[in-house]
Amino acid sequence: MPREFKTILCGTDFTERSHKALEYALRFAKLGDGVLIVAHFVHVPSGDVYTHEAWPRTFDEAKARAGEMLTQLHATRLGGYPKTELVVEIGAPAEMLLQIAKARQVDVIVTATHGRSELADLIMGSTAEKLIRHAPCPVFVVRQGVG
Repeated sequence: MPREFKTILCGTDFTERSHKALEYALRFAKLGDGVLIVAHFVHVPSGDVYTHEAWPRTFDEAKARAGEMLTQLHATRLGGYPKTELVVEIGAPAEMLLQIAKARQVDVIVTATHGRSELADLIMGSTAEKLIRHAPCPVFVVRQGVG
């Protein structure tokens, strides 16, 4: 029997692709009157995602900045959905999403593809592919270019 989506997990890297996945995650949460867990994982504490200032940044600074960005995303992209939990941790995105999914007994993980080539995926592996293979729940993948 299909499960109800009462706890939805969606990772974000603050790109437009991940914003599309968040739109689906929010829709699932609203349909089931569920909890939406939005997570960001700092695995490189530098880059344009967190700051336009000189880097390298520390993990603590990157984590604090990501928290601010999640709070802003909650207000703007998620319309302040009241059953939202914002998570910022340090670690590899696929592994951290799997940990949260297991610990929180998540009903569905929503993720976006990143648009790398098949060769790049073969060499590095994709977060979506790792989630599909190892998640304890269904994984909903929003492919690049889908609205």
